[in-house]
Amino acid sequence: MFERAFAYAGLQFARLQFRSDIDAVQPMTNFFSAARNILITLPVGYEDAVLAGKALSMLHDRMNSMHVTIIHTGTRATPLSSLPRSEVVRIDPNDINKFSLPRRSLLQRILPQTFDVALDLNLDFVLHTAYICKATRAGVRVGFSRAAADEFFNVRINLDRQLAPQASYEHVATFLSMF
Repeated sequence: MFERAFAYAGLQFARLQFRSDIDAVQPMTNFFSAARNILITLPVGYEDAVLAGKALSMLHDRMNSMHVTIIHTGTRATPLSSLPRSEVVRIDPNDINKFSLPRRSLLQRILPQTFDVALDLNLDFVLHTAYICKATRAGVRVGFSRAAADEFFNVRINLDRQLAPQASYEHVATFLSMF
């Protein structure tokens, strides 16, 4: 009944918490290909997570030399799970509080690692995944352009909302392959 109010309060808390974080200007020429540690938050739904994983599998050769941490809500494997240096962190409903923010125990499983790039593949704004990306303090945080994205991502991809999810994820893979 109060889910929207709690989510709004969680968003305001996240804004307050990260208000002093200012991103430094940096060159964007090879942020993906030069990354050593990358965080990928897969979409919340399993079907979309599989579509996103298949689209990013075209970058498989580039990601072989990276340590890839995959955040996933499902229990089944995705195409990205087969990367040689990958680690999967599973999120269950108990890892998210009523304000739609990740609990400290979840952050403690993710944040000991430092990341060069954090990539959120949720087509719609999901507060807990955006918060995780921002909390990593990765130099480049990539997400889709949508409401409240400015506070969490410093690279925003603007896609046509009429596209099918698979086409959207393929566009993201093409975008990342340029860098």
